[in-house]
Parts: sequence; C-alpha cells; structure tokens
Amino acid sequence: MPINSESATPPPRIGKIGPYTVFVTPPATPNSSAKPESPTPVQFQAPAPVQIPSPPPVMAPPAQFYKEKPSSFAFFWDTVAKIQNAHASLDEHVAHWFGLNQSKYQWALDDYYESNGKKQSETKPQVKPNKIQNV
Repeated sequence: MPINSESATPPPRIGKIGPYTVFVTPPATPNSSAKPESPTPVQFQAPAPVQIPSPPPVMAPPAQFYKEKPSSFAFFWDTVAKIQNAHASLDEHVAHWFGLNQSKYQWALDDYYESNGKKQSETKPQVKPNKIQNV
C-alpha cells in the first residue's frame, strides 16, 4: 500500500517528561490552498539532567587528641586494674617457687603409678554418678 505523501501525518516525536517517555504526534499538514490559522504544536523539551555532586574522596579520619584531662576516677580505675594484673602474676610465681601449685601427696601418686607400671596420662578419672537420674 503506497503512502500518500500529501495527506500523510508526520511520524510521532519521542520526548521525555521527567521519568516518562512521551510520544507526540504532530497534526497533519493542511493543504497549502486553505490555511486556517492554527496554534503551533507544543514542543516538549527534555529537562536538563540533574547532576548529582560526586562524593568527596575517602579520607582518613582526623587524629584524635584528648581535649580534656581524663577524670581522676578513670585514672584510679586503670591503676587498680594494673595492680590486680601484677598481683595475679606475682601469685603464680610465688606459688611455683614454694611448690604450692603441686599436689600435697604428689610423691604418693608417683609411687603408685610407678609400682603399677601405668603412666599418669593413661589413667582416666572416674566420674561419680549424680544422685539425679539422667533420662
């Protein structure tokens, strides 16, 4: 089917309004003999794209300095914690020095295992049954 160029309507124009795509079909061109005055077709202009400012480059945080003196309570608390750690360490050393971290009857256990020909690591401790019955 041939297209009659005199009465054919022009192809639609594609425009963009916000997030929507709009198809605008202009009116058919009238004959040159009769020209009634008609309003000019509305032309849609696409809005200028919004440019999002790029984020600043990643930077290291600024150095933190104490602006105020720490409270006396915090100083006292730190001191107590350090003294407790030193005391625990000193306790372990003194107990080892005086032999307090060994069993009182370790010599008897050593004789027993030696006479039976067993090593201490081979024996398994016996678990006493609880009074509560396991179901």
